[in-house]
Amino acid sequence: MKSIRNIAAMIVLFGIAGATSALASNTVVVTNNTSYTMVSFFASPSDASSWDTTNNLYPGTLAPGQQATITISGNNGDGGEGDGCTYDLMAVLNGATQPAYTYSVNACSGGSWSITGN
Repeated sequence: MKSIRNIAAMIVLFGIAGATSALASNTVVVTNNTSYTMVSFFASPSDASSWDTTNNLYPGTLAPGQQATITISGNNGDGGEGDGCTYDLMAVLNGATQPAYTYSVNACSGGSWSITGN
């Protein structure tokens, strides 16, 4: 009987730990302060040697003046070995001559990026 209680307690503890990790998500609040519409958004771990552009993290569009909370998960498959929190961000802006970039944003502590300059 004692072993059944121990197993039940372990199941409860693992369930709580799983729920806690599910609640902790890596997000970035992005504000588009340009005159262009953002059409794609990418994130790569800051320690990665190249951009991962295989996974558009915001499949919609973000018009000038709009804001969105974007979830970033994992290391996006680009080989980065970092802390799982610090990302370099890239926004593709329709009509702009080049994407907009920012570096070393901490997505675990509610990072934000105001896209400007394009």
